[in-house]
This record gives sequence, C-alpha cells and structure tokens, in this order.
Amino acid sequence: MLIAANWKMNLDKQSISEFSKFLKNFKFSKKVKACIFPPMTYIDYLNNIIQNIPISVGAQNCHFKFSGAYTGEVSPIFLRDIGCEYVIIGHSERRILNGEDNNEVKLRAQSAIDANLKVILCVGESLIDREKGNAFNFIEKQLHESLPNGFEDSLIAYEPMWSIGTGKIPSISEIEKMHEHIKKIAFDVSDKKINTLYGGSVNIKNIHNILKIKNVDGVLVGGASLKVKDFLAIYTAAVKHLNNSSKVQEIT
Repeated sequence: MLIAANWKMNLDKQSISEFSKFLKNFKFSKKVKACIFPPMTYIDYLNNIIQNIPISVGAQNCHFKFSGAYTGEVSPIFLRDIGCEYVIIGHSERRILNGEDNNEVKLRAQSAIDANLKVILCVGESLIDREKGNAFNFIEKQLHESLPNGFEDSLIAYEPMWSIGTGKIPSISEIEKMHEHIKKIAFDVSDKKINTLYGGSVNIKNIHNILKIKNVDGVLVGGASLKVKDFLAIYTAAVKHLNNSSKVQEIT
C-alpha cells in the first residue's frame, strides 16, 4: 500500500524543515510505503533531510525528453539523479491548466519509465461526464491513449476532476466500480495486475472508509498532506487497516 502526498505548489523551505522534524520521531511501518511529492525546487532539499527516514521522494511531473532545448522543463534523468523514485504524470491540473492531452501524457510516462522512475498515472472524469453516465467510457479512453509500454511496476491514480479540492468524493460504490474498471482495462493492455490509488479530497475524516473499498491500494493525498499531523494520521489509518485485514484473514 502507498500513501502519496502531492504538495503541489505549496510549502517553502522553512515549512518543509518544520514538517520533516515530525517525521524523524515517527515509527513507520514496513507494510505501508510513503512518498512525498514536493515542489520541484525542493526535491533535493527534502531528500537530503529525510534520507534516514523510510519515505520516498517523487516529482510532480517530468518532460518527455531526456535532454534538449526545452526551457523550463525537467528531464526524468535529472529527477532520478537527485533521488526521485516516483513521478506523477497526467494530473488533472496539468491536463486542464497546461493542455497536456493523452498523447503527451503517454510520452511523459514512457520517458519516466525509461529513466527507471515509477509512474503514478492520473486519470479522472469531469462532473459533466459523470452526470451524463460517460465516466467509464471516458476513463477507458484515457487509459488506452495514456498507458505507455513497461507500465507493470507503476500505478494508476483515479482522481475524478470534480472531486479535487472540493471536499466532494464519489460514493463507495462508485469508487469501487471505477477501480475495478481501471484494473480490468490495465490488465487487458499490459497483461499484468496494476495497483490503483484513489485521489480526490482524501482527508482524515474519510480515509478509513476509502481504504475499506475493494481494489483501492492506497491514496494520493493533496491538501490534507500539507499538515504533518494530518498526513501521519492518514498514514496511521492505512497501517491499522492492513493490520486489521491481516487479523481477519488469520481468523477465517
């Protein structure tokens, strides 16, 4: 299970330093992996101050070329060089605000994989598509057009566009059915089982219910990950969920 914290364009150097102090005294579990995605400028800084803490560091995006005349872009090779393990590709904010279509998302994801980074590929429908009953077809198209080769070690994050930052989330049934749909399509494309994360207004109030949903293998957390106590509470909930699941399996 993975708890991924997408800080987006938040937290400066001092804030990151204060955040990290709490991590040093926290007991992390071997059962649940954590990764933080800070602003690009602070990846190396964060990686250095948490190097003795079992948390991975990732990037929020990368370019589809390893090098070249691409002012302002960042190569996946550079990210790997400074210690990144993961990279988020195709986040809805990138798709909407930066016009990244499925083809570009696929190119960026392929470049990241070729640089030995694990990709968290984001997919998600708009409220209009959800209300029209077109959510499943929309996600299927996104996956078929965005999934690169060699995707087996990466993950897919389902982030309904209408849920990000709004506090609204799909019902338990809707999340379960969509994750099942995503896993089926990913298996059809790659012939491999792919882990899926849920993202979209995840917080300490709904994390317990989200983790109980079948086919949810972790969460991609946005705003709630900016406060260290909330982030650790979400992580702790994941550990308790796995421990309780193990006990149930032992009983049965």
